[in-house]
Amino acid sequence: MYKRIISLAPSNTEILYSIGAADKLVACTRYCDFPEEAKKKPKVGGWLDINDKLVKKHDPDLLLTSTFVQNKITQKYKKSKINIVALMPTTLKGVFDSMQKIGNLVGKGDEALELVNSMKNQMKTIQDTMNKQKNKPRVYVEEWHKPPTVSGNWVPTIVKMAGGDYSLIKAGVHSKEVTPGQMQEYDPEIIVVSICGMADKAPKEWVTKRKGWENLSAVKNNKVYVFDDSWLNRPGPRLTVGLERLKKVINI
Repeated sequence: MYKRIISLAPSNTEILYSIGAADKLVACTRYCDFPEEAKKKPKVGGWLDINDKLVKKHDPDLLLTSTFVQNKITQKYKKSKINIVALMPTTLKGVFDSMQKIGNLVGKGDEALELVNSMKNQMKTIQDTMNKQKNKPRVYVEEWHKPPTVSGNWVPTIVKMAGGDYSLIKAGVHSKEVTPGQMQEYDPEIIVVSICGMADKAPKEWVTKRKGWENLSAVKNNKVYVFDDSWLNRPGPRLTVGLERLKKVINI
């Protein structure tokens, strides 16, 4: 059981707090901003610019990375003597498995299982409600803006649970660029702006003023919404918040 952990991803940090293992977290990244207490933990860098000296200073017995974005970081530390575990979820099931894995690593397996079951119950309640809805509006969630990138991984599953159609990309597939032609053909009725690293500060105009997008149904009908990206992009406990928010905009 590991007792001195450095989390190199915000999702892992949130999971540790959610299962009652925050006391084992000795440091994290500057992007680890939830819960509020996480901001007070010592920082060792960002997603990719990890300070090796600060890592060694905190003397961890475990490093936790997340997703393919940190592959190079993971490979670098695997060559050192520090234990490192990479969580690589691409589906909702993968997110739940990651939570359980972290729980097992820190002696909080039961708490992790409780967290997973709680999330599944919340999600099922929403999904059951939205399954009764006949209309399934076409939804587009934008993860990045240069170039326009549709959110993949677990997001398609979340959108469908919320009662939306999301046929631009399948669950389990990494987010990918969309072309103007694809967008015109798909013609989303709802657009969610969820730009990585921007929280809820991404301007709606990045989409509404984009050349060639003015005739999309979502833009014409003023159904473009800005989300805090951590609700959907982070493979952690607040995916339930993202689902709830999606349900609300789909029901408007």
